[in-house]
Amino acid sequence: MRILLVLALPFFLVAVVPGRADDAEAAKYDVEIVKKFLSSRLSGDQNVFYVTVEFKLLRHADQKETSEVDKSNIVVYEYNEKVKEVEILSPRAALTTVLAMDVSGSMENTSGGSGLRKIDEAKKAAGIFLDNLSSNSETGLILFDHQMQVKERPLRDASLYAAHRRKIRALIAAAEPKGGTAYLDAASLGVDYLKEIPGRRAVVLMTDGVDMNSKSTLGEVIKLASVNRVPIYTLGIGELGKYKNVTTVLVLDHSGSMKEKADANDKRSKIEALRTAASRFVDLMRRDAQTTVQPFSSEVDVPSNFTDDKKLLIDSIKNLQPSGGTSLYDATYDGLETLAAARRNGRNAVVVLTDGRDEAPGSRVSDRLVIERAKQLGFPLYMLGLGQKEEINEAVMRRMAKETGGKYFHAGSEQKLFEIFEKLSIDLHDDGINEQELRDLAKSTGGEFFWARDASELSRFFTSIASELQSTYSVSFPSLNQKNDGRDNPIDIEIWENGRCVSKGGSVNLARHGVLVAEMDYQIYLALLACLGAFLLVPLGVRHLHRFYGGA
Repeated sequence: MRILLVLALPFFLVAVVPGRADDAEAAKYDVEIVKKFLSSRLSGDQNVFYVTVEFKLLRHADQKETSEVDKSNIVVYEYNEKVKEVEILSPRAALTTVLAMDVSGSMENTSGGSGLRKIDEAKKAAGIFLDNLSSNSETGLILFDHQMQVKERPLRDASLYAAHRRKIRALIAAAEPKGGTAYLDAASLGVDYLKEIPGRRAVVLMTDGVDMNSKSTLGEVIKLASVNRVPIYTLGIGELGKYKNVTTVLVLDHSGSMKEKADANDKRSKIEALRTAASRFVDLMRRDAQTTVQPFSSEVDVPSNFTDDKKLLIDSIKNLQPSGGTSLYDATYDGLETLAAARRNGRNAVVVLTDGRDEAPGSRVSDRLVIERAKQLGFPLYMLGLGQKEEINEAVMRRMAKETGGKYFHAGSEQKLFEIFEKLSIDLHDDGINEQELRDLAKSTGGEFFWARDASELSRFFTSIASELQSTYSVSFPSLNQKNDGRDNPIDIEIWENGRCVSKGGSVNLARHGVLVAEMDYQIYLALLACLGAFLLVPLGVRHLHRFYGGA
C-alpha cells in the first residue's frame, strides 16, 4: 500500500497546481484568432518582447445587441495573468483610414467581361467602401500614378466628416488614368497621415501594377508602418506579373530631318519632341528595368552600357543633335544584337523611332533580314513613325512589328509622340501586379492582401475590407516572459460583463524559439519530477509484485 501511495504522489502534486476558476456562463461570443506573432521592440537600451494578437468577436445569433453589452470588456491573459483589458466597441465603431488608389495609365485598360475600364470599376468600389464606413469614421485619400496627384489628410474634427467625405467622392469621380505607378510612396504617405491619430486606423492600398517609380523601398515602408502600428491592406487588380526583369534598347533617329516639325501646329521640332517623349519613357521604367540608347542617322552610333540610372539615360537622350541620313534597318539590326548581348532574362524589346525611310547610302541589311533575326532571338520590335505618313514607310514598319510580335505606332504630332512613349513604357514595364511584394507589405504590417483578377470583384473586396476593419481587435503587450527560452506563450481571451465571465474560447499558444529549461515553470518542473519519480520507483514496484506473486 505504501508503494502505491509513493507512486501516486508525484501525479497528485501536478493535479493540485492552481489555476483560474472556470466561472464563465453560457458563451455569448466566439473568439476567432486572425493573427498572432511575437516581436522585439527597442525600449531604451533593451529589446523587449511584445505579443500581438488580432481576433474577431462573433456574437451568437441568440444574443441581442444591448447598451449593457456594448460596455463589456475583453480581458487578455498570458500565463494565467491578466495583461490587457479592452472595451468592446460597437460593430460600427470609429475608424480612421487612408484610401490610396492607383490612377496610373494602365487603369485605362478593361478587365474581365464587364467591358468597363479598371478605373471605372475602382471608382464604383471606392464608393462602396465609403458607404460601408460608419458615419463617425473618417478617411483620407491619396490618388497616385508615378506621383501623388491628390493628397487629402484625414480630418480630426467629427463635425466635418460628412462634408469631407463628399469632397473625397468628388475627387475620386474626377480622376483619370495616366502615368506610372508609385504605390510604395503612396503607402508611406498614408502611414505618415495616420501615425499621430489614436484608435483604429489602416491604410487601404489598391493598385493594378508593378511599382515603377517609388523612392521608398519595401523595407522602409514596412518599418515605418510597423513602428507606428498602422496596418496596410493591399488589393491587387488584374493578372499577376510574369516578368522579374525588363530590358529594352531605344533605337532613336537623329537624322537631319528631325530639325523640322512633325505637324505645322507643333511648337517644337521633332528632335525636341523626341527628347521629351523618350525621357518620359525612361522616367516610367520600373525599378528592375534596364535600357540603353542607340542613336542613329547615316551611321549607327555605339550604344552605352545597359543601366537603370534614369538621369544618365535622360542626359544621353537630351544630347541628341540632328544630322545625316537614315540607316533604319542597320540601326534596328544592331539594336537586336545589342539586346542579345545583354543576356538578361525576363521581358526584352527593341523600340525604334524614325521620321523617315531607309535612305541613301542605305543599310547593309534588308528589312527581311531584320525580321528573321528578331524572330530567331524572340525579341519584339516596337516601331514608331514620326511625322507625315507619306514620309514614312508605314507598310514595312507595320510588317516588322507584326511579324515579330511587336506593335506599330504613328505619331503625327509632338503631343501624340509623348502619349505613345508614355503608354509604351507602361505596357512594357507594368505587366501585372507584383503579388509577392503586395503580400509582404500587408503581412508584415498586420494587414491583409486581396487579389481581384477581374475588376468587377472590387466591390465585394471593398465591402469585406470595410467590415473587417470595423470588427477586428488587435492587442499588443510586453510579454511576461522576456527570455528567449523556448517556452510557449499561452494566451487566453475572455469576455466579461458586470464582473462575470460570459465567454471563453480564445486560447492560443504562441511558439517561441529557444532552449527549454526546467526551472522556467513550476508546473513543468513538477511534471518532470513526477516522471522521474515514477521511473525510479518502477524497479521497486516490479520487485514487490514479483515477491507477491512468487510467494503465492
